[in-house]
Amino acid sequence: MVQQKIVMRLTMGDTKKRAKALQTAVGLRGVVSATLEDDKIVVVGDVDSVTLTRVLRKKMGHVDLLSVAEEKKEDKKDEKKEEKTPEPVLTWPTHGPFIYPYSNPIMIREDPYYREPGCMIM
Repeated sequence: MVQQKIVMRLTMGDTKKRAKALQTAVGLRGVVSATLEDDKIVVVGDVDSVTLTRVLRKKMGHVDLLSVAEEKKEDKKDEKKEEKTPEPVLTWPTHGPFIYPYSNPIMIREDPYYREPGCMIM
């Protein structure tokens, strides 16, 4: 499904009911955002409007479904065309005039009685 913009009218008397309406709307799977405007709630997302209305009626009481419309996306292509100039990227050089102090790995001896083969103990 595509993202929809669903507008509903609720009877909300106090802030507790407003918070409950927002919490119920956001709790459904597929909801991207929910906002309150006076006595209306605007829900944007990939959610079924009938399911959302049914759940809100169960929790809140009287709910009117005012409109369901497809969410319009802004023209981001025009913005991308304007931002074609890339910014210079600073990178740390991986090779160059650096001289590493050790060319071979260091062998750490944990055994104090370790002796290399071919060494004689005197």
